[in-house]
Amino acid sequence: MIPYEIIEHTADVGLKVNGTTLKELFENAASGMFYIVAHKKSSANEHKKIQIKKEVEDFEELLVDWLSELLYIFDSQKILFSNFKILELNNSGVIGEAFGEKIDPSKNTLQTEIKAVTFHDLKIEEDKNGFSCKIIFDV
Repeated sequence: MIPYEIIEHTADVGLKVNGTTLKELFENAASGMFYIVAHKKSSANEHKKIQIKKEVEDFEELLVDWLSELLYIFDSQKILFSNFKILELNNSGVIGEAFGEKIDPSKNTLQTEIKAVTFHDLKIEEDKNGFSCKIIFDV
């Protein structure tokens, strides 16, 4: 199963995300989002660890909140994340960890600036292979 693939969307960019579990879907969505930002996979320099806890009753809203919080931390603290671990996930919230490295934006060539995670056409679906969804980012 491919964890994610980039999809084109009018004036925006999106991901088609897959996971055998909901936890894996959330981790793959975060990995895909940061791949769009920097075209970078995991690094040995990952020394920053952030724990995120969100409480919402809907998995789609929870996914948007999880990704939005990661994007906010990236923008405000200049930490480029590349590895993610969902510790807890249920219909009332998520607790996850993100690992990355502090960057100097003037020295790094970031690929795409993501302004926001959207709810446009977002629906988490389950089938015999696991979970999937499409996520559109405002760029």
